[in-house]
Amino acid sequence: MKKLDAFAGLNAVLFVVLCVFRYHARFVSYRGAGHLEEFFVYAGAILAGIVALWWRFRDWEFDTGLLVMLQVGILMHFGGAFIRIDGGRLYDAHLLGIRYDKFVHLVNALAVAALVSRVFRIQGIAPTPLNGLLLVLVVVGRGAVVELVDYLVVLTIPDNDVGGYDNNMQDLIAILCGSLIF
Repeated sequence: MKKLDAFAGLNAVLFVVLCVFRYHARFVSYRGAGHLEEFFVYAGAILAGIVALWWRFRDWEFDTGLLVMLQVGILMHFGGAFIRIDGGRLYDAHLLGIRYDKFVHLVNALAVAALVSRVFRIQGIAPTPLNGLLLVLVVVGRGAVVELVDYLVVLTIPDNDVGGYDNNMQDLIAILCGSLIF
């Protein structure tokens, strides 16, 4: 079994177990049973993403350090939803005057930039300044897709807790910063 197979399998199982035993109950207590469609939109998108990425990259080799970096970003996301702090979610807490959610976006963008850099190397794409800009644009584009999912939730699910335009732009700024730090 390749590292990526184990990584994808572990994360699919982790996600399903967390959904069944923790995330669903936490979501219902935080958002209410009347908002379960929001939960299923995100759960479906995440599972589809895991499967699609595994399918696309299953024949390639990835370093353990890269997979650990991606796992840290994933665990930060789950921690933001599950860990309670000051009567609310960790996602809503502020660290150094910045909402924890923005740190999650930054770290995930950093990890995705490392992944894209590895894909570039596998594809034989030289590390030139122009290709560095392309890497940043790919990471920000991926972040924009995540923000589009958030926007679709805002449009289709009443009383969601996604945030508005300001939140989406701050998320994209954090994603840009993460990709530039890489």
